Amino acid sequence: MTTPEDLLCGIDIGSDTVRAVLARAPESSCETEGTPLLEVLAVGSAESRNFVQYGEAVRPGGVTDAVRQAVREVEQAAGVEVGSAFVSVGSRTRRSINSAGTVSVRGPGHHIVESDVHRAVMAAVRDGDTVWRRPPYEILHAVPQEFWVDDLDLTDDPIGWTGQKVEAHVHLVSCPRAALQRFKEAVSGAGIRIERLVAAPLANGYGVLTGEERQEGVVLLDIGAMTTEIAVFRNGALRHSDLMPSGGRAYTKDLALGLKMSHARAEQAKRRYGVALVEEVPEDDYFKIQTSGGYPKRWRRRLLADVLRQRAESDLTKIRDELGSVLREIPRTIVLTGGGANLNGLSEIARLVFGAEAERRGPRGLVSQPSVATGPALATAVGLCRYGALWRGGELDPDLPSCTPESGVTA
Repeated sequence: MTTPEDLLCGIDIGSDTVRAVLARAPESSCETEGTPLLEVLAVGSAESRNFVQYGEAVRPGGVTDAVRQAVREVEQAAGVEVGSAFVSVGSRTRRSINSAGTVSVRGPGHHIVESDVHRAVMAAVRDGDTVWRRPPYEILHAVPQEFWVDDLDLTDDPIGWTGQKVEAHVHLVSCPRAALQRFKEAVSGAGIRIERLVAAPLANGYGVLTGEERQEGVVLLDIGAMTTEIAVFRNGALRHSDLMPSGGRAYTKDLALGLKMSHARAEQAKRRYGVALVEEVPEDDYFKIQTSGGYPKRWRRRLLADVLRQRAESDLTKIRDELGSVLREIPRTIVLTGGGANLNGLSEIARLVFGAEAERRGPRGLVSQPSVATGPALATAVGLCRYGALWRGGELDPDLPSCTPESGVTA
């Protein structure tokens, strides 16, 4: 097998499943709606339920085995070897904050050059030190949002402008050093070199949103097994990122309690008959599930729908309330992705809770992809590949703080 340099591998380490996507950016492709096209070559997956909790690699050895299995699947399907990958970080201990830093312009004639921009971003990193107080944190990202020149002019790229000072507004994302080390050990143990560790909300944005949507403003919710990743994009940049420790398993747990059935059968009922809108279910609609005694038992489907509706309304209302004033700064557009977004009726509940347009969505901007790659569960892994294509192409500044095994960027 060979290892073409143009291949991109994204590895999403989730609380239920490790997913790997192998892709490349076709040379003849062009952007669609501001999103670089990707050709997905193969998809692989492996169970991680007992090894990852709330996005944390609690048993790195088990994660290593899951990564190895998922990568082996894409290697066998594509006939290549995978040597490196972009890897998601969905840890519940991740922190984020918006920060600003100002520096004087040093160049002749006060022309702003790349080094001035870099110094301004680093000043914002230093001023945002509240995101990495003890235990020691490492910076994952310093995402530039905009720059002010002499407090008068606003731009997303001040290079070439003239001014006395430049102020950088930056979204900072960090994670405990110990948590990141477990990710690094787990992935490297599978023989994979990490090109970049990428915060899941940022990867999701590149997976399912168009450039136009990131510019106009959108709330993106990635509903996984144990967490919901929250990201707000506006003016082309990440403005807010967070994580809620609740996901698809919470729905299943509620069903098991409400319908008095085992967790395994509640999961089965959710996947086969689940819907979050009671009014979509006829009064006389029943479903059967085999009990532990080996005989089928009937339940009213409306009861199942009511339990799922209550959980959906509870989680989405918490997110709406926690976002607070952030929602007033963007158009009311909600995008749901991740495996948990497959629940029928969830988009309608989101529309009611947020008073906004809401839709379920999988990865966008794909050509010649396996059909499975279009599902919401692949959003993060595909987003990692697109992030990787942009990073390799120099469109994401590689000199800004970003966590790699080699960089050792810490605070």
